[in-house]
Amino acid sequence: MCQRFSRFASRSKEISLETSSGVESLAVTNPTEQEKVAAVSTIEAVLVIVITFFMVLSFGFLFFRILGPGLALIFSELIILILPLGYLLFKGVDIKRYVRLDVSPKLIMLGFVSGAILLFVNVVVSLVLLTIFGESQAVIESNTMITELSASPSGLIAVTTALGLAGVCEEFAFRGFLQSTLTRRFSFVPAVLISAFAFGIFHFDPQLVYILSALSAGLVLGYVYHRWNSYIVAVIAHSSVNLLVLAILLLGY
Repeated sequence: MCQRFSRFASRSKEISLETSSGVESLAVTNPTEQEKVAAVSTIEAVLVIVITFFMVLSFGFLFFRILGPGLALIFSELIILILPLGYLLFKGVDIKRYVRLDVSPKLIMLGFVSGAILLFVNVVVSLVLLTIFGESQAVIESNTMITELSASPSGLIAVTTALGLAGVCEEFAFRGFLQSTLTRRFSFVPAVLISAFAFGIFHFDPQLVYILSALSAGLVLGYVYHRWNSYIVAVIAHSSVNLLVLAILLLGY
């Protein structure tokens, strides 16, 4: 999500099957659509996100020291994508169906509209958090790093790429992977709460400002993903807000 850098077939034909071990599978009842959708365990899905968190911390620091902040931002986002994606590939899941990856002009437009709503929520939540907690040192340091990095053409390209990737990678991990898996096991409300909480923790801040701001954004993005049944809508909303906030930051507002 931008807050980190200011410091992302018919349903009637599918039956969700649950077992006492917490493993879900999708069975296609239409014999003409014999798609294989392998079982996905909720426990394993949560474990994948936990491992991803520690990998981002470890490798993110390593990338920062070796590659510099620009490439470190990019590779940190890719780590968030790689583990959930690798898990789904290993399980033989139809990823396009699982994360609801469909593209259409309507979904693209809905993405930008959702981004405007997300931006409004971010502004309101940020003002409330600023009043309660004051300025976050993590946000100040992040803003400074982004501004200094964007002063050079190569740095600006790296920052822009990382912010765009944040929508793609983080929405895949937290909405397409985690929220989808939890929704199949439980229901929308606990699924969106848990995925939003995990999203907030990934934007760690000892002063809680980052975490709470990202959590609120995660709730909005979780609802958008569920409401429109679309990964693309969530990605566009997330990335468009990131890039808009970057532009505002660089313009000095």
